[in-house]
Amino acid sequence: MLREILHRQPRRAVAAVLAIAVGATLLTALLGVSVDLTERMARELRAYGANIMVVPNTTGLQLRVGGVTLTPASAQGAIDETDLVLLKTIFWRHNIVGFAPYLSTVAEAAGQQVTVTGTWFDKPLTLPRGMKVRTGFDVEEGTTESSVFRTGVQTIAPWWKVEGAWARDDDPATAMVGARLATRLGVRPGAELTVRQGDRARDLRITGIITTGGDEEDQLFVPLPAAQSLLGLERGADRVMVSALVEPDSKLRPDLRGLDPSEMTPEQYETWYCSPVMGAVTTQIEEVIPDATARPIRRIAEAEGAFLTRVGLLVAILTVVVLVTAALAVMAAMTATVLERRGEIGLMKAIGADPQQIGLIFLTYAGLTGLIGGAVGYGAGLGMAEVIARQVFSTSAAVPPVLLPVVLAITVAVALAGSALPVRRAMRLDPSELLREV
Repeated sequence: MLREILHRQPRRAVAAVLAIAVGATLLTALLGVSVDLTERMARELRAYGANIMVVPNTTGLQLRVGGVTLTPASAQGAIDETDLVLLKTIFWRHNIVGFAPYLSTVAEAAGQQVTVTGTWFDKPLTLPRGMKVRTGFDVEEGTTESSVFRTGVQTIAPWWKVEGAWARDDDPATAMVGARLATRLGVRPGAELTVRQGDRARDLRITGIITTGGDEEDQLFVPLPAAQSLLGLERGADRVMVSALVEPDSKLRPDLRGLDPSEMTPEQYETWYCSPVMGAVTTQIEEVIPDATARPIRRIAEAEGAFLTRVGLLVAILTVVVLVTAALAVMAAMTATVLERRGEIGLMKAIGADPQQIGLIFLTYAGLTGLIGGAVGYGAGLGMAEVIARQVFSTSAAVPPVLLPVVLAITVAVALAGSALPVRRAMRLDPSELLREV
């Protein structure tokens, strides 16, 4: 009967295979892209700014000028910028996209009060050989070789539009000025500007005009050592902005969601600590930066978390819809096949075939349909995943080989599930009534 089903109605068999293949194509593409979708989307979102701010542990008076929170140097602690290389030693060090220290003060320039902010623009840092890095919850290992990485504003704020050139970290006489402040001061790239604070002064050369659409347009940006010299400091920053790849808390185990780390069991805490969620990353930052507090920038972090959660939910819903549609298509094809083969079913039962044998024939047909459709759809899905990855993320799709057996198992299961009702009806048919119809 199985051979007859395949030979007499090849169009119906092809239609069922195509329905499964379409479902498998979309399933492969969605799963192939979503395997690292959270990381890809998080990395794309990191282009829109830092999501963690590290500040000294201080209770000093804070002032807000030009969108910048200022704490008088005499009333605050400071973060030693030489410690920032340690951010690349935490467990989730590879998730630290970049960071930049900031030191802000109010000074006089061209007869006006301006906010001067010292920072790193494109700073090379070296992680020396033998430095201890955390490779597990309570495991540290020394690096086998030194490595150099670059970080600064150009890394954490790539959307800045600069007319002219970036200031240089190795030239404290260079500076960049926000577009609105440049208009008020009447300066352009190449202009000279003297900045004074008390009895200290610095002569600066404007290299670029910054356009961001934010508070940065009202500030004067200089290399960090220039701001430190205006404040009479040898080193130090009043805040550090960190751009880190994190996952929403919804990715945590259900028993960890919403649970305060202080209330966790040792096993729960280890699992939480080794998960790339915001709380774990900020905890690890505080472990390596002395006397500092790492705070998520809530507006950005919460928006990212909500967005990534919704994207994941959308992928899940689309996957379910695709599978249900494929199952319904198989059900329709199998129902038509059972109705068409009523005579053969009755004859087989009349000569002694039991219902399980009848059901096995149709389920074998359904399984083959799912297997062939899954294989065809997997090949097409690889191409679709590649197109999606290149169009959306400008990179190739990283589809793991293990996805093939997963897709085949799912398509076979869907085909069997879609055939369950018609096969059940076939097994319950009364042979006497069927033979009377023949």
